[in-house]
Amino acid sequence: MIRDVFDQPHQAMVMAFFGLVGGLGYESLRLPRLFTGRAAAVALELLTLLWLQGCLLGGLFFSTHGEVRLYGLILFFGGMLLVRWAVRPLFTEILQKIRKKEFPSR
Repeated sequence: MIRDVFDQPHQAMVMAFFGLVGGLGYESLRLPRLFTGRAAAVALELLTLLWLQGCLLGGLFFSTHGEVRLYGLILFFGGMLLVRWAVRPLFTEILQKIRKKEFPSR
């Protein structure tokens, strides 16, 4: 099979973009839970899994028309790790400020 190497930068950027979108969605779904209980936790985990699978499949479809490429997968999960490294501390800081406003210490 002949591969067009000029498409690879576009494919890499699309997979990295979908990795960033997937990571942001993952982090926003992992915010404090409104519902407690085992059924709610399982439902939230399934929603998170469906979101990540949708982002991965969307990235594969738009970048390589469904062909799995190793560098695409590496960039997808690299984008997710970048969000976890860069954005998660912001979410944590915002949540700590919200909790301090709701429950001020005396």
